[in-house]
Amino acid sequence: MTRIRSILFLAFPNAGEQDLLAPWELLKSVAWSLGAQGEQLEVTLGSFEGGIVTTQMGAKLQMDRKLEPSDRFDLVYVPGGIGAGQLSLNAEVLEFLRAHQREGRWVAANCAGVGVLHRAGILAGAKVTSPATLARRLPAQGTPLESPRRAWLVDRERKIFTSGGAATVHPGTIALVTELFGEQQGRALAAGWDTLPLHGEALFSTLGPVMSDDAELASTLQEQWENVFLPPVASARADSAA
Repeated sequence: MTRIRSILFLAFPNAGEQDLLAPWELLKSVAWSLGAQGEQLEVTLGSFEGGIVTTQMGAKLQMDRKLEPSDRFDLVYVPGGIGAGQLSLNAEVLEFLRAHQREGRWVAANCAGVGVLHRAGILAGAKVTSPATLARRLPAQGTPLESPRRAWLVDRERKIFTSGGAATVHPGTIALVTELFGEQQGRALAAGWDTLPLHGEALFSTLGPVMSDDAELASTLQEQWENVFLPPVASARADSAA
């Protein structure tokens, strides 16, 4: 098992509150639990902008740290949200993620954050899932998804974690905690947060439950959100030039 000592939650303008703060809070709880046992886990809320970052619903978050390209963490977690589309066009962020993956560090994402990992080019050959909103565009652009779509996936060999939309984030984080810190930590977290009675033993698996997609509804969501969550590079450049 990889020894995890430092985790970065990568914040950015218009990040999704649930996508960012739910897993951040759970991992902060793990850090508190480990601290009581004399072990250290640093959980950092950081951004390349530093200062205060405003989320998609208007919450203003004070960053722990302004990031530099040379910063390194044992795990980088990229949340989703409307702002993930623009983040996927940020060359500095994409190289930051590539560097972590090249160095054998863990990289994680949920919801539209999966599109950022895709655009960084680090999902090739990995076992990957995504939100329904990106489940059409990602395979079309060369990142195959597990079929049927799963709530979360832990690819132990490649050290990549992905999960779907906001409803998958809480249970998926417990699965990630189980992978990184052991089943005892995962079970303690699931019990303390009242998650175990609802989700059961699936919480401790690297492969999340099957997502029962409605094809018509998924298609509607994709038409509405694909260009927001993963904007085409050429059109985004044209918009900025205009």
